[in-house]
Amino acid sequence: MKITFENVSSLEGIRNLDLELDLSHVTVLYDPSEILSHAILNAIVGLDELWDGQILVDGIPHWQYLDQEPQARSFGYVFDEGIMLSNLSLKENLMLPLRWLNPDLDEGETQKMIDSWMQRFDLNLDLSQRPVVYRPGELKLLSFVRTLMIAPKVLLIDDPYYMLNKTERQKLYRILCNLKNSNPMLIASIDDDFGSGFADEIIDLSGKQGNLVSVASLS
Repeated sequence: MKITFENVSSLEGIRNLDLELDLSHVTVLYDPSEILSHAILNAIVGLDELWDGQILVDGIPHWQYLDQEPQARSFGYVFDEGIMLSNLSLKENLMLPLRWLNPDLDEGETQKMIDSWMQRFDLNLDLSQRPVVYRPGELKLLSFVRTLMIAPKVLLIDDPYYMLNKTERQKLYRILCNLKNSNPMLIASIDDDFGSGFADEIIDLSGKQGNLVSVASLS
């Protein structure tokens, strides 16, 4: 999958951006300001309002592509804060996107999938509880579980280490290393762990608010 930004400007701070993203592998957006990279991810999933220009997905206008199938099937977005709805239980939060994509879920098979991912992330949480009971780091890891269960075509991750302690960061890094060869990813991060040795390509957005950015292929 290729995503092309053609002279894009947006509400969240993209300015006259020309950029092509190859989402067949692992790409890291390096942006010390963390503003432009965040806006790019939001624009891809339709959360940022475009003022000018256009975004193409494999040559198809972005809005048209998103009309063809649910956005979550193409782009699984893990937000920097690992957002959970406070009025729902953890189980209901996990099930929300799954039920939206498939109202006829098999409860037994779904529970097996939840248990498998929870074990993989070493999460021992009472899913009947609401988010307020647990630490932000635990909820952030659970948001990865929620997104990965959808099995999207591309995993979008905004600041993967945000809100995680040292142990949780090590755990997440190990899991993402195991997933990266089979799961295309677009990651917004300035952490060294996601640079050379992890990413196939790094796009340096340092000081860039418009036109072409620097792209480094690491393959």
